[in-house]
Amino acid sequence: MNRYLNLWALIESDLTRARNTLPNATASDKVILQFHEFINNNEFELACDMLDAYSEEHLVTKDFWIALRDAAIKMQLPDRARRYE
Repeated sequence: MNRYLNLWALIESDLTRARNTLPNATASDKVILQFHEFINNNEFELACDMLDAYSEEHLVTKDFWIALRDAAIKMQLPDRARRYE
């Protein structure tokens, strides 16, 4: 059980790291609000989806993609991880 809790903590950390690359002004963006809701409910793949959706309409940094890739690898989503490279 601890192994999974540690993995979840690492995934949450990666997703939060990606979120933290975005400007503070995004806090009220609908997609980012949904991201936080999914994070709070440990629905990490859906949280990842929200960050991905945000990136479709906004410029994001290389660090954003690295953090998202790291989360995708830990969630065993290889197709996404390759796309985020």
